[in-house]
Amino acid sequence: MPLVDKNAYHDFALVYDEMMRGIDYPSWVDYVLSLYQSYASVEQSDTPLSLLDLACGTGSFITLMQAKGWVVTGVDQSSSMLAIAEKKLRESQAAFRLFEQDMRELFVGEKFPLITCLCDSLNYILSPLHLQKTLERVYDHLIPGGIFIADLNSPFKYHEILGDNTYSSAFENSAYIWSNYFAPESKLCRMEIDFFHRQQGELFRHFKEVHWQRLYEVREIEDLATKVGFREVRNFGAFTLNPYTPQDERIFYLFTR
Repeated sequence: MPLVDKNAYHDFALVYDEMMRGIDYPSWVDYVLSLYQSYASVEQSDTPLSLLDLACGTGSFITLMQAKGWVVTGVDQSSSMLAIAEKKLRESQAAFRLFEQDMRELFVGEKFPLITCLCDSLNYILSPLHLQKTLERVYDHLIPGGIFIADLNSPFKYHEILGDNTYSSAFENSAYIWSNYFAPESKLCRMEIDFFHRQQGELFRHFKEVHWQRLYEVREIEDLATKVGFREVRNFGAFTLNPYTPQDERIFYLFTR
């Protein structure tokens, strides 16, 4: 089974930023930077501020990191997403790099003090073996003492929020109907999404994408990190410095090389 459906996130790029407008990206930036400053064991005063962001999407997060003085590199599997990210990043005229890659096969020829993978993107990796392969590639791209920050959807979210539920929402120029089908025995969640994108006036174009995600237990993540060689892995409830609780919908992990 592929990392994502071959067409997933292709046309989604057309409506992604409008649908994600409610995400407080500045707060995500502040949180990531607070974790970096607290837990990275590199000489921060002497280490260049360079960031590698996996599954960077349309670049909203790395554009804000760029504005904070970081030299950013983004990786994503969707050329449509990367095209939008490039337009945003070019506005500052600062240096950046973008790569169209599957993160299981990550190679950008550089090591970083900080690597991120946000918005439950690791949940799109559908087997522990492939997740281990991704973590190995991340490990190889970190400098000693560098950290990898990633958030995943929690078991609670798959069982109680996504489950077999359907959600819908409408925006000024787009709308979606999002249907979830979660299989606890395989830990896989199939997401069938009907999108509607305004073309002209009241004329909307309809397109459909199928996404797959996998639930990972905390112990699975910790065991894989140990196999790869990370010195330490911590978990936090979203946007806190406290260990996650069973009712948290999102878990942040911090891996230290």
